[in-house]
Amino acid sequence: MAFNEQDLQNLLGLESVVVETIPYGEFLKRLKNNPEIADTAAATLVRAIESKGEVDIKTAPEALRPYLSMLKKMGVPSWKAFKRVKGSQRTVARIMNNLRAAAANGYQLRLAYLLKGGPGSGKSLLADAFKDCLEGEIVYAVQDCPVHENPVNLLNLLDPERIDAIAEMLELTDKHREAEAAAVGKGVKPKPSLRDLLATSGQPCQVCWSQIMEGLKEGETPNLMNVQIQALRLSSRKFGIATWSKDCTLATALRKGSRGVVDMPEIFGSAASGGNQTGSADELDLLLEATNDRRIPAGCSSDDHDCDHEHGHKKAKVARSGFEPLDSVMIGQTNDGAYDRFIKEQADPNKFTRRLQIINVPYVTSVSSEESEYAEFIDAMRDKPHFDPMTLKIAALLAVISRMKKEQEVDIVSRARMYDGEQLVVEMKNPPSQQQSTDGFGRTLSTGSGPYGTSNQPEKKEVRYWSVGQFWAEAGEDEGMYGLNMPAMLKLMSEAVELALRATGGDDKCISTLEMLQFLRARIAQLQKTPGLTDKEKEVLKNCQEYLKAPTSIESKAGLIEEEYRRVLRRQFLEVMAPDFDRRANEIFERYRIHARAYSSGEKKCVEIVEQAGKKVERLVDVSTDFLSDIETWMKLTSASERDVFRRSVETQITPFLIAAVERKEEQDGEDAGEDKVELTWRSLPKLAGGIAAKLNDETAKKLGRLLKSEIDLNDEDKKLRREALDRFSKLGYCEHCRQVALTYFNDYQLWKLS
Repeated sequence: MAFNEQDLQNLLGLESVVVETIPYGEFLKRLKNNPEIADTAAATLVRAIESKGEVDIKTAPEALRPYLSMLKKMGVPSWKAFKRVKGSQRTVARIMNNLRAAAANGYQLRLAYLLKGGPGSGKSLLADAFKDCLEGEIVYAVQDCPVHENPVNLLNLLDPERIDAIAEMLELTDKHREAEAAAVGKGVKPKPSLRDLLATSGQPCQVCWSQIMEGLKEGETPNLMNVQIQALRLSSRKFGIATWSKDCTLATALRKGSRGVVDMPEIFGSAASGGNQTGSADELDLLLEATNDRRIPAGCSSDDHDCDHEHGHKKAKVARSGFEPLDSVMIGQTNDGAYDRFIKEQADPNKFTRRLQIINVPYVTSVSSEESEYAEFIDAMRDKPHFDPMTLKIAALLAVISRMKKEQEVDIVSRARMYDGEQLVVEMKNPPSQQQSTDGFGRTLSTGSGPYGTSNQPEKKEVRYWSVGQFWAEAGEDEGMYGLNMPAMLKLMSEAVELALRATGGDDKCISTLEMLQFLRARIAQLQKTPGLTDKEKEVLKNCQEYLKAPTSIESKAGLIEEEYRRVLRRQFLEVMAPDFDRRANEIFERYRIHARAYSSGEKKCVEIVEQAGKKVERLVDVSTDFLSDIETWMKLTSASERDVFRRSVETQITPFLIAAVERKEEQDGEDAGEDKVELTWRSLPKLAGGIAAKLNDETAKKLGRLLKSEIDLNDEDKKLRREALDRFSKLGYCEHCRQVALTYFNDYQLWKLS
């Protein structure tokens, strides 16, 4: 590409902070069709986040898709704006709900958000993501106003009759709003009325009032039409995005962050030490007015060198007098210790707590999200070893289950798998009674008559299955607040990389899963000797030691982490030994359907479809109860009555499956979902699928047991099959060393015998 000075100038050009300057009348004219130009900071922030869109699940990394799909099904969006903050979707969803309520003039408009979590939980990343969202967003402000206030504030200088007349002229009355709501129908939000906009406004500041009312020539009448309005880009270097630090007062940060976001890191950090810096109680008293009254004292102190505003090129100090309107989303950050100390020291802690919306920020509880953070961290290193495909996942699993509630009905690894989007069918041992269902006010809900109602019919036992939502509800909001934190895990990953790169041997440096397990056991034991550990930290490390327990013999049971490694490793070996697994499973599924249907109809013969010379042909055969019974044995249906009932129910189970599959597809793909046919596969009926998988896994495991023998004991055909299987195993991401480590482990512990 040839050098072109004009092209280079265009590439280096920056956008101006001031987009345009217009008269007040033009602002009102635009307000008619674009009421969002008078949005509050909360509404502007919501719009900025939503404008960036949601993560496209189809193009997301494959390992993350089950997790993202599960969240979407649960009604939890994955916003692109928070892509860097791993596993934050539920926390962001809660904040977004509060911001939307604030934008609608709910009580949340008068609260500051307090992100409360442990070190490395992502509080700062969350706050940074909110600030980044607003960079470059355009807001309309009164020219030369020290807090860049919303132009609608000036309408509060008029009497109500004039405001109503303006609303009628702009067609922004309640009447117009109701008519529009009726016209657009359900699901479409009508434009707010002028009264709605004024409900979230404030009284004009002294500077703006002076511009309008003072300095007029003799005979001139104050008129809002003479006020100039500017469209401005929010900028952390100019205004609208501020961070409170020890270098400025809270008043300074609030004035700079007006119309946008004010970040208050470690908001209670200095209060406990009695300092007069960021976090002192005297400073925080300003929050009481900044939240509840949405205003701050006008001007600034004489020693507050940062607190000035610009009038063109001229900086001017403003004496502290009166109040200035504040429209800002205030985000504080703290941890449990600092928060508890601060509250304990207050004579009236309620004056602070009632003005805070406390948002717990837990550690990541998604294994795939945790693993992706490790992978990105290591990928940024200049030198790095090779990891087998399970190494980082196993480390991530340890971190995640260290943060989860230990004592629950369902084992912690199964819950972690479901938290990560894996679709497990886990039956409840003690499902809650339907008759004890209550509404949000604690009142018992009537369940009506029928087998599960209040009739005199005998009550049937209800079979219910665990869902992720029920796990979340049972665990409560404090799950994930303690455990191995992200910085600690990234430090461990860095140490593991360093050890692997310093290891003697060949040029190809790598870390197998078993080597990572040994490393983690040693590091956890070392961390337990750290002086000054809290009781909670000791408990977390003790649990990790238990989860990482190594087997003492081939027959002994390993800890949860190694048991999960065995499960996945066995599955991987079975997959490489049976690449045609799905084809064979579908054949068994179709054959079972044909024979079960004929059996249910009392027929002696049925037509099977078989493949001969590469073509599918029909063949009339006897109905085989031996074949049906064999599959049902693997399904653990033991009695003749159980088997008979299942055979007769197969076809009736298929219809609701297809209906449910279409509904799920419509939820995920929208209106175009019906164009793609929903396929019926061997996985469609879970009970039957379990039996088919168990049968084929057993056959594959026996075959695998033969191939793991010494090369000397194998015939030529088995040697060929072994080489092909090991090649497929390498394609999963194993280097030669890691593959040999896994193969030896698999053989030593005879994992093919596991159920």
